[in-house]
Amino acid sequence: MRAKRVLSLVLALVMALGCCGAAFAAEDNGVLNFLPETKPAPEDDLYGYVNFDILQDKEIPVGHSSWDGFTENELEISEELNEILDECVANAGTYEKGTPEQKIADLYLSYVDEESRNAAGIEPLRPYLDAINNAGTVQEYVEAIATLAGELGYGSLLATTVDTDLYDSTRYAAIIRQADLGLGKAYLEDESMSSYWDIYKTLITKLFVLYGLSEEEAAQKTEGVFALQTKLAASTLSEAELYDYSKSYLPKSLDEVAALLPTVDLGPVLEAFGLSGTERFLVMDVGQLEAVGQVFTKENLPLLKDFSTATLLKDMASYLSMNYRQAKQDYSTAMNGVTPKELSEAAKDSVESNLEWDFAKLYVEKYFPEESKQEVLDIVDEIVDWFYGRIDELDWMGDETKAAAKKKLDTLTVKIGYPDSYDFVAYLDDVEYVSPADGGSLIENKMAQWRTEAAFRNSQVGQEVDKSAWGMTPQTVNAYYDPVANEIVFPAGILRGVFYDPDASRAAHLGSIGAVIGHELTHAFDSSGAQFDENGNLNMWWTEEDYANFTALQQKVIDYYDAFEVMDGVTVDGELTLGENIADLGAVHCVTELCGDDPADLRELFTAWARAWVLVETRERFDKLIRTDVHSPKVARVNAVVSATDAFYTAYDVQEGDGMYVAPADRVGIW
Repeated sequence: MRAKRVLSLVLALVMALGCCGAAFAAEDNGVLNFLPETKPAPEDDLYGYVNFDILQDKEIPVGHSSWDGFTENELEISEELNEILDECVANAGTYEKGTPEQKIADLYLSYVDEESRNAAGIEPLRPYLDAINNAGTVQEYVEAIATLAGELGYGSLLATTVDTDLYDSTRYAAIIRQADLGLGKAYLEDESMSSYWDIYKTLITKLFVLYGLSEEEAAQKTEGVFALQTKLAASTLSEAELYDYSKSYLPKSLDEVAALLPTVDLGPVLEAFGLSGTERFLVMDVGQLEAVGQVFTKENLPLLKDFSTATLLKDMASYLSMNYRQAKQDYSTAMNGVTPKELSEAAKDSVESNLEWDFAKLYVEKYFPEESKQEVLDIVDEIVDWFYGRIDELDWMGDETKAAAKKKLDTLTVKIGYPDSYDFVAYLDDVEYVSPADGGSLIENKMAQWRTEAAFRNSQVGQEVDKSAWGMTPQTVNAYYDPVANEIVFPAGILRGVFYDPDASRAAHLGSIGAVIGHELTHAFDSSGAQFDENGNLNMWWTEEDYANFTALQQKVIDYYDAFEVMDGVTVDGELTLGENIADLGAVHCVTELCGDDPADLRELFTAWARAWVLVETRERFDKLIRTDVHSPKVARVNAVVSATDAFYTAYDVQEGDGMYVAPADRVGIW
């Protein structure tokens, strides 16, 4: 499990709160499209009405587990990035060292060169594997895994990263991350997912065999690793709990961390992590860290070594020799229902991801129209103004809290399209990528990148936060709100396709990019964002009474979504998806008010909203996301949201008895 920035960015009539819809999810050869057999009326199923014709015979692209509006944009952008990559590769050897073009060409060539990958094998990782497996004591073992994490950014039972301090957003802090639980808590604690347990165990066993163990010994060690991951899952915060900062990312002194790891001398361990002298940490999951400390015993040493060996092999398999890569590919195919891509195409995806900022510089110059930036800025201004007015209207919030909420709007930063400067990733210029022709290999190139990234990240502890940094590249098809920066960011990649058409009407703009903007802005005041003040610090800026009112409204949203049936017997997890649901509800309330009362305009807006969440996906993907994704399934992002929005009833003359009808008293929403 690699270190990363850990904070930053669905139908039959259901009674309960009157949540709407009909439990349709047609499944054909393991593919779901969430449609009824015949095209429904909008007042019965808006998602199905808007997307019925679009999804007829829609196929999932090779290498993907779904097709949706994001995929549509990503495929277009992928073609553009591929043009850049193809040109770089065609001219390989002619570029100056350190240029984006040289790095792109040489990393790609090392990815597709099977001979150099097989020749390198696992040897570049041998020092780390040997340090783990030759450890004679728990202390030596922990120092070995700390060295791996400190130098390459990969962790198993104990790992760190660096990110903005939740309690002082002007500085970076060291964070102790969660242990790598493989499939994760949601899978490990759900007996209905046992078929996926077998898929995971098959992967780990294959990797142990490739590492040199017999089938019998590999299977035995796999069972031990899986049992330990399952045991730790019991002490691990759920995905929903990680968004509750009274439980996660807790500040701890060095002495307090030492007390959680009583068998470990932290001095040498911190040195191995590259964090010598660090006296304060944010602990992502205190309960799990304590449980990890309890398994750091002499009796468990062989199991600990197996755990970290398996984790490292799993994390690195895609970059190793072709037999390791095939094992990981087989696993991904089985887990996600994905048809794998050919090596050359998979290489393009990987290189475009690993060198994302090098591609960004070349992509923006060639493909992003500057005029789109100003138009989106104008919509942002309009939505921010609406929020000021909405805060004034709230009858459940007092004047003191309203003033504090407006401060968040006053200090909000907006980033659109692409960064003004790439200085915040200048450290990546130091990475040297070597082509196979010059003796390089994929794993060695990747290790050079990871070492540079880890060294830079560790050097940031205590340093001033770079407010110019972006958490997503311009070509990313997404957007985010960062609570510790109090900023909303809309990369160029989302400013196209179903999310933004420069030639669309105002109503369509409001239902697509306007709602995306409203969604991200509402995150500043969702169940998580509301815990941060205008400076991005974790700080209670609410009065006690107002926060109690806010909590009560959140529970209504949870209950509403808990009653929403995605398909027969499967409902949304209202607690897991709370923050995203609050943001969806707030966004659509906002844009419908900005749109006005004309039914034709509102229908155009709702059509754009429903079209944005069109989806076909594999059953494997659905099974995973319904348990782990903080976003509701896309059919709920349409039907559950619009049924709670008064303007929907105006637009389609929805009446009691219609499939989408929810009584006015049961229409939830906070903003």
